[in-house]
Formats: sequence, C-alpha cells, structure tokens
Amino acid sequence: MKYFKKLIPEKWQVFAFEDDGSQDSYISSDMHAITPEQAREIASATSMDALVLDILRAGSTNRNWTWPPKAYQEAIGQVVVSSSSIEVLIRTVIWHIAGLDSITGRAFTGKTRIAELTETLKALVECKAPQLKDQAATISSKINDVFRRRAVYVHQVWTIQEGLPAVGKLFIERYEHLEKLTTVSLADMYKLADEMNQIHSDLMLSILTPLLTASSPESAP
Repeated sequence: MKYFKKLIPEKWQVFAFEDDGSQDSYISSDMHAITPEQAREIASATSMDALVLDILRAGSTNRNWTWPPKAYQEAIGQVVVSSSSIEVLIRTVIWHIAGLDSITGRAFTGKTRIAELTETLKALVECKAPQLKDQAATISSKINDVFRRRAVYVHQVWTIQEGLPAVGKLFIERYEHLEKLTTVSLADMYKLADEMNQIHSDLMLSILTPLLTASSPESAP
C-alpha cells in the first residue's frame, strides 16, 4: 500500500491506495504522499477511526489487502447475520400460524423473498389472529425498510470515493460503469444491524409469543 494524508478541517486524515496504480485516479492534488511510519504517527496523534486503524493493521500483517477494509467487512457481516435471524424467525412464525411442520414449511417458504414473506405473514395473521393485525403490519413495514437498506451494502458494488469506502450500482449496459456512488458510514451500518435486532425482538414478543400463548393447553377454556 502507499499512503497519503489530506487536511480535513482541523486535522490530517490518512488515505491508502494500492501500489499497482489501480486507484491512482482517486489521489487528489491536495493529498500528500507519506510513509507508513508517518501514517502511524498521524493516526496515533488523532482520534482513531476504524478505517485508519484497519489501514495500518493491514500493512503490518500477512493478509492480503482487500476492499472494503476489514472494519467494514465486519459491519457487513453483522448486518447479514442480523437479517438472517429475521428471515429464520418470520418463516417460523408463518409455519406456526399455518400449522406446518418445519419440513413442509421449508418446502413452501424456503426460496421465498422477504417481501413475499411479509405479505404472507400479514395475510395469515389477518385470517388466524386478527387481534395482531396492526402489529404484523407495522413489523412487516419495518422489515421491508431494513432489507431495502441492507441491499445497498450487500448487493451493490464496493469501491472508493475520495479515499473512503463507497458503494454504487453497476450498469453493465453502460460499460460496467458505477453510478450513484454513496460514501459508506460504519455508524450507519451498525445502526441498521441494531434496528434489525430490535425488529427480531418485536417479531418474537409481539407476534410469536402471543400466538404460542394462545395455542398452549393452559389457555384453553
């Protein structure tokens, strides 16, 4: 890697680019070449952000440099894990309401997309547990929203914009040109994961738990 510094209001920020020149077009005229030692010195003298830490760590380990930086890869992993938990739980709720065992349930919902799962959930709740209709509608709306935001990090192409991780849509019909680049924030990614975890809890407490309570032998008259 080769390192550059750029003066961001009141502080220097470190940027790293591949040695092979593949990212040289992103090196702006206001960036100054520095050594890895100088990069460490700047990082130690300022508040450590995850990107700078990962840049420095990458230069001192044997792993190959990949993009996005490791801190962002870990955040992507958290988003994926949290979203998978929602997918598993919403399928479980659907199977329970429909009276399906897990084997039969997987046959019906195994390859169903999340938007279709939320519509199925709302329809089943309206038929079988109308008292939970409003909760199901609210949770379904939240699920669709977080999965739409998840797609930005998971399905768009990761690239670099002004030395920082960014994502963009790939348009093959336009010579594989990336458009609508968006700089990615670690805080936003972890906020999304936290929202997903809360939705998982809401789905459990507001939908599945009341359904299980209603179907238990103790609740029978």
